[in-house]
Amino acid sequence: VATFNVLNYFTTLDTGAEICGPLANQGCRGADTAEEFTRQKTKIVSAIADIDADVVGLMEIENDAADVAVEDLVEGLNAATSPGTYANIVTGPVGPDAIRVALIYKPATVTPYGAHAVLEGAFLDPNNTGEPRNRAALAQSFTENASGAVFTAVVNHLKSKGSPCGSGDDDPEQGSCNLTRTLAAGMRADWLQTDPTNSGDADFLIIGDLNSYDKEDPIDVLAASGYVDLVLRDVGEYAYSYVFSGQWGYLDYIMANGAAATQVTDTTVWHIN
Repeated sequence: VATFNVLNYFTTLDTGAEICGPLANQGCRGADTAEEFTRQKTKIVSAIADIDADVVGLMEIENDAADVAVEDLVEGLNAATSPGTYANIVTGPVGPDAIRVALIYKPATVTPYGAHAVLEGAFLDPNNTGEPRNRAALAQSFTENASGAVFTAVVNHLKSKGSPCGSGDDDPEQGSCNLTRTLAAGMRADWLQTDPTNSGDADFLIIGDLNSYDKEDPIDVLAASGYVDLVLRDVGEYAYSYVFSGQWGYLDYIMANGAAATQVTDTTVWHIN
């Protein structure tokens, strides 16, 4: 299982017009030209194909009305590997933002178990700031074809630290919108307790961009709910997934509840960029 930020992968080119989002009334965030999009797609397809994971959670893919961007990425992966290597969980729009999370998988090794589930509603703005902050979370259960074992992955993209949320939400040390992320972390843990995909199985993985460092409140909430930070456990205290302004750390996670954590043999971060 892997998690990958595709960095505003939009098949709709950004001309400055507000034609993106589920209702085609938001600004686009991706490539400005066909040449730029081809360059972006080539790099991302190459990276995901090399990772060769059976399930990949994606962040920052275009939230169009008909899964066009996700299916375009899958088409590129299958062209680079072999026909039918990858497929996507068909969801339609996930949340109201111009970007969303998504899941792709290898049908040869895993099969979707039941229907997907989306966490939105109050989760998008848990501190009642007046506008959506977090991106909706997407959960899907899978059966491993070889063994029949089932697990559930839920891919996330919480509000960034980059802009304030106000309403007592912004923390001088943990960054803007810390309370929004913390409340969302608790809501997600509670949601998974309800087995939203009706998997009947105890194995859950929280994956994606939680926009929180590993000693911050949102991660503490998930740890208190029984989730293990696998990057910290398997890579160590000095793990990092990016360098920004000379400082390094990670906001990207695969966290496993107790039932799943004992089955994880290793975790790594690929310093590709």
